[in-house]
Order: sequence, then C-alpha cells, then structure tokens
Amino acid sequence: MTGKRKLRFRLRVTSELPTTETPDVILLALKVEEGSVVFGLFKSEPYKDSEFGEFKRSHGHWSGRVVLAPSGQFCLSLAGDRHTPHPLALQLSRELQKRFSSLVAQIPQGLFEHYLPYKEAVETGIEMGSSFPKIADKVEVWSHVKPAHVLIEPLKGQWRVEIAFTTDWDIEHTVAAIYSDWQFIELNGSVRGQ
Repeated sequence: MTGKRKLRFRLRVTSELPTTETPDVILLALKVEEGSVVFGLFKSEPYKDSEFGEFKRSHGHWSGRVVLAPSGQFCLSLAGDRHTPHPLALQLSRELQKRFSSLVAQIPQGLFEHYLPYKEAVETGIEMGSSFPKIADKVEVWSHVKPAHVLIEPLKGQWRVEIAFTTDWDIEHTVAAIYSDWQFIELNGSVRGQ
C-alpha cells in the first residue's frame, strides 16, 4: 500500500422532540482508517518537546524523530498515556543520544552474525531475489543498513530501548538491538516496524 486514505465524518443524532423542548444533540467525530473506526473524542493532541519537536499519538505510542549520529534519523516511538509521552521514556531518549556512540560499538558484530546465514544460503545457490551484498567483516555492515526506529517502552516492568535497522541482505525483516538499563540484551532479527 502506497498511502493511507483518510475519511472524516460528522454524525449528528437528534431526537424527535416537541418544538418547546431542546433536542438532544450528540456530535461525534469519526476517523475511518483502513477499516477501523476511532472516535475523534479520544484523539490526543500533539505533544511538543523542546528537544525532539512534535510527537503524535498513534497505535498506543507517541511518534517523533531522533537523530543518532553517525547512523542518521530514526523514527522515535515512546510509551505514554493519552496526554503525553511517559517522562521516563523522554529521559531515556535524551540519554540515548548521549550514550549511542558507546552502544553502537556492540551492534556491528550482531548485525554481521545476522548476515552470515544469508551469505551461506547464497553461497549454496539459494536466490535472495535482489543483488546480495558481499560483506567481509563487521566493519562493512554499516554501509548495508539504514536507520528504522527507536522504541522505548516498558516490558514486564523493565524499561527497554530498541534500536532498529533495515538491512540490504534481509529486506523482509527489521533487525533491532535491544537494551535494558543500558545493557545489551539481544539482537532480534525480526521486530515489528514502528
């Protein structure tokens, strides 16, 4: 699908009352998006952060952008309530910008290990569909990955930071390095996109 089609409706419900009484009026703003209906009454206002700019609430998270040098710009998805991103999610976002250079040192080895089974499959004659990159070591992986998203949310009571990338060798999945308390937990070879 190339884009989303959004339709907006206003529904006015009135009761049949004598002219001496005021009719009951209910105004509902409906948002129809890919077959689901969300009542506009519950739509969150955008949240503005002095450092990250505007966040919009979508699918239970607050979505914005973050630049993590040297990798580039990521979609930033934060846990929070209807009104604002969670304060700890914002704090972890700020810390991530400062810590990213030290965290990024752990990611290339995991990405290279994710690449190796695909390389072995190609060497045995399995077609991957498009031109398959030749990567000799972990240093070369960076030229074959692109920033995807950063997700910051609690899982089983622990806050976690997921830094995700798309790769040239596995176009069907998003790969993410997952941290908790700034300790590397795992490289997940198939996370949901944000």
